[in-house]
Amino acid sequence: MVRQEGKASESYRACVDWLFARHRFTMKPGLERVEWLLGAVGSPHEQFRVVHVGGTNGKGSTSCMIASVLREHDIRVGLYTSPHVVDFTERILIGSEPIRPERVVEFVDRLKPAAEEMEATFFEIATALAALHFAEESVDIAVAEVGLGGRLDATNALDSVLSVITGIAVDHSEILGSDIAAIASEKAGIIRESGAVVTGAAGDALDVIRGVAAARRARFVSVLEDTPIDSISISSNGSAFDLEYDGTSYEALSVAMLGRHQVDNARVAVVALHELDTLGVFSLSEGLLRRGLCEACCMGRMQVIDQRPTIVADVAHNPDAAEALLSSLPDVFDYDRLIAVVGIMGDKDVRGFLSAFRDRADLVLLTRPAGERAADLETLRSVALELDLPHRVVPSAGAALKSALSDAREGDLVLVTGSHYTVGDILTSLGVGQAL
Repeated sequence: MVRQEGKASESYRACVDWLFARHRFTMKPGLERVEWLLGAVGSPHEQFRVVHVGGTNGKGSTSCMIASVLREHDIRVGLYTSPHVVDFTERILIGSEPIRPERVVEFVDRLKPAAEEMEATFFEIATALAALHFAEESVDIAVAEVGLGGRLDATNALDSVLSVITGIAVDHSEILGSDIAAIASEKAGIIRESGAVVTGAAGDALDVIRGVAAARRARFVSVLEDTPIDSISISSNGSAFDLEYDGTSYEALSVAMLGRHQVDNARVAVVALHELDTLGVFSLSEGLLRRGLCEACCMGRMQVIDQRPTIVADVAHNPDAAEALLSSLPDVFDYDRLIAVVGIMGDKDVRGFLSAFRDRADLVLLTRPAGERAADLETLRSVALELDLPHRVVPSAGAALKSALSDAREGDLVLVTGSHYTVGDILTSLGVGQAL
């Protein structure tokens, strides 16, 4: 837990406020600004290897798993993910340690003149900041999660040794479109010429990614086609499964992160790690692979934050993620009633997300997390009425959780979901995670 006092705390808060103010510069096509920004501070991204992880859902968890296994092999590994749940420092880790707040202040001070000159966005600056930290701390490999899309995402300025693309679904449709093939084409923009790509995509998305890989003469691996899994068991202690890839068979691989969807993410991570071995990046040990998968954790992914009643927080924020989450809950937890606290961003498919709760939730507490992008309560109420969801509207996430707990009995499950912001508000109110 990060605690700061006095001027140090004020400096960090002012720094983060300045960063978030950069959101006024919306996403613009092209990588020119982030490349110029990186060049202005000495091209730190050229000092380490990169595993680049894109996709719609699961890319954060998959990134955490890959980084965890590399860490077990005594590789100095950086991990760059987004968005954060509680505090900005979660985005940039070396090993399991988040960047120190004073380093954030230092790097922002170095980046600020060039960033203001170029009108760089929040995410462009954050990406350059991560690269600076990784270079100065001499990481061997950085695992970098795509922020949005792929082709024009700031992380695509980092030249990767391996591209990883998880499953593809509709999200950020106002930017990427609602056509799966078009979305997959944007995601496939992270594939390097003569490089290598591992993907967990299916259907039309898989065909698009395969086509881009062929056009770029990149080695292509389809996890669904090339990696059979069997003997899957799901419980509140995690999951176990058998997996075979490239002549290697694993029995009872275990992953501590909860839910059937984490088996799919682990499957992609294992194949990616095998490909890094094939590329000569490191030598994969079965024992350390097993340990790394068991140790991998990611805040806000079916995270149990209390018992009796059980409180679970998950950052699912689009219909596919909601369906994966809601279908996994009965496999993982034994509960009487499901009471959900849901706050969603206004640019998401609100109806699609809430549809996953039909015939599954006994009560949905509709709320609005902090932030101007959050869906307004009247929109949520209207959709809930259309879907005939049993619901109640509560203005703030913290108050919504209190309301849920006032209704919950010991054998019930209270689920907090809909957005990183909703989960962040709840975890902050409960004092879980990194607190300032």
